[in-house]
Amino acid sequence: MRPQKMTAGLFLMGALLAALAAFSAQMCLNDAFSLGADRTILLAVAVFAALASAALLFLRKLWPSLAVLVLVLGAVLWFRVALLESLCGVLYTISESYAQCYAGVKILGQPGGDPTAILSLLVLPLAWITAWAVCREGSTMAVALACAPFLIVCLVIVDVAPIFWLILLTGVLLVLLLSHSVRAGSSSEGSRLAWWLVLPTVILVSAVTILWPPADYVRPSWSDALQTLAEAKISIQRLGTTILYSGPGWNASLRSVDLAQLGPRPDTGREVLTYRASSEIDYLRGVSLGVYEDNTWSAVRQSAYTAQSFDPQPQLQVGLARPVRQQLEVRTRTVAPVLYTAYDLDAIPGAGQAVDDAYIQNHTSATSYQLTYRTGAADPQPSDTAYTEYVRAQYLQVPEALRSALEDLLSQEGLYGSSPAAIADWVRNLAVYDLETPRLPEGEDFVLYFLTQSRQGYCVHFATATAMLLRTLGIPARYVTGYAVSGAANEYHTVTEDNAHAWVEYYDATLGWLPLDPTPAVGSGSETTEPVEPDLPDEETTPDEPDEPEPSDQDEPVEPTPDLPDQPDTPESSDKPDASAPEASEPQAPAAPPMDPRWLWLLAVPGFIGLVHLRRFLVLKGRRDRCRRGHPNRRALTLWRWLCHLAKAEEIALPEALFNLAEKARFSQHTLTEEELQQLEQARDAAITRLKQRPWHTQFWNRYGKVLY
Repeated sequence: MRPQKMTAGLFLMGALLAALAAFSAQMCLNDAFSLGADRTILLAVAVFAALASAALLFLRKLWPSLAVLVLVLGAVLWFRVALLESLCGVLYTISESYAQCYAGVKILGQPGGDPTAILSLLVLPLAWITAWAVCREGSTMAVALACAPFLIVCLVIVDVAPIFWLILLTGVLLVLLLSHSVRAGSSSEGSRLAWWLVLPTVILVSAVTILWPPADYVRPSWSDALQTLAEAKISIQRLGTTILYSGPGWNASLRSVDLAQLGPRPDTGREVLTYRASSEIDYLRGVSLGVYEDNTWSAVRQSAYTAQSFDPQPQLQVGLARPVRQQLEVRTRTVAPVLYTAYDLDAIPGAGQAVDDAYIQNHTSATSYQLTYRTGAADPQPSDTAYTEYVRAQYLQVPEALRSALEDLLSQEGLYGSSPAAIADWVRNLAVYDLETPRLPEGEDFVLYFLTQSRQGYCVHFATATAMLLRTLGIPARYVTGYAVSGAANEYHTVTEDNAHAWVEYYDATLGWLPLDPTPAVGSGSETTEPVEPDLPDEETTPDEPDEPEPSDQDEPVEPTPDLPDQPDTPESSDKPDASAPEASEPQAPAAPPMDPRWLWLLAVPGFIGLVHLRRFLVLKGRRDRCRRGHPNRRALTLWRWLCHLAKAEEIALPEALFNLAEKARFSQHTLTEEELQQLEQARDAAITRLKQRPWHTQFWNRYGKVLY
């Protein structure tokens, strides 16, 4: 069996699969953590790297590959500063997502940098390995191992699963696996089979994506088990205080939040977006949830909404009666899954798509969008009767055990017949606002424990309790998340993660859904939005900015935002205590700075050396095992392939007798004898002995590069 020649079909197949594997692997990482890398650049780099890798393998010469490697290393050294910033930013975003789910995980890197740079660099080895597996009959396992880190990182904790890219990457690996055995015997036949497999793979990827859209993804239960295991490691952040921070667990469709996982939360100060409104606004609305059960807020069943027909769209209903039209411009740091809007929308933004009556999905992956909303005195108008019936059917749900306890509480406090504002005032005055509120004890109900025992919490606690009390009184209410903002009109303002907020919406049959905020004001001011220059919205604002808005309460971020700031945050005036407001909690110890990832470069050389030795050990072990065990004919074919590689390194032709033995093992019905196998083994050992007498650099390449012995 002679070495197969490169064909045009094999070249094109290698380039195609290499581009798809490299691009989809990076897009998994980019979409899962919303890194915000430029997709066009990533695709262009993947295509170029795939074509270049296939061309280098087509030449079957060593020096062009070495020349390209030297050029790549030179480019890495030349752009090392930008690449290091990019690496720091990517590590920061990923590690921060893990830290919010797993106690004890340290945040690496720092915000900033363009993730496109480091992801483009990672494209290169993935493209080369995939092209090598196709064009040089390499191992499909090598491609799978190269892609495994991206798959593992994306699937362990993130709630926004990049379904399409995961399926596409899996499809590429499937094509490689199914065509590998045929390609080992005949490169032309393997290439032909791979081309036949591409079409059904594309159909499969499209079908699975349609049948299982990203909006329906739910993080697997085994991931939650890992989270529970990680949280068993208690971290003492302050003397006498156990801090186990875990933000609400959102899934990709933003359809649930687990209140039992809430605990003390630190401030991050990480910038999320900038906005400019033509009038002062109080909220950037995100998502509403309507079902409270087992200490979890979740969305109303989609089937209940789609079974109805409402005109106009409920998310627009309130604004129809207000006379003044206003403009809102939003710029997010990276792609967010939802569009944040003002109240009283005039129309659904062109970049979004309404999801039931709950939120507006960012289905175009926009990072900048505009919308119109209305202000002015509302003219009460009867709402759609069908929608009012739908609201009363879906937004009055209270668990029976909780309803009984809340009825007793309302009766004891004399709150029956109270207005929504009166209920909010009662809840606001009942409890203390405290960001250090510990996690809910096992077996307790989130609402009852807050109202009757702990009487401390932040926005999530106040909003949840108020919503359930309103429902008990027969007033439709729901839980809403977004950002609490304030600032002058027609100016850009920066919003950080610390502005994230939860509040309540209650339903009025003539005015629609109305916001109600039961959270008490505190003097920390971390939710303050800072004015920035319109032309440079990314600039930091000095603490003595004259147009700085008044501070507002800071609340639990109920929605993880994957946005990455361009620069590290600097201390702002929001850190100054407000003497006129009551102290919410003890001063927090300063947060530990993120770990500097530059030390990782020191591990690159020993790590690479270790991987090279491990690769050589595994390849040689597998090859020797196949030569010693199994059917004699299969052993002979393994020895023959080994001899072909050795002969190529020596640049000599193998004897005709050995070729005849290989042909006999492949096509004959007779089994080779031990004496015939010994001929192949002796030829192999002799070739290895001759290669060991070559110069040291040739021996090094044959030993660790080609793994010939």
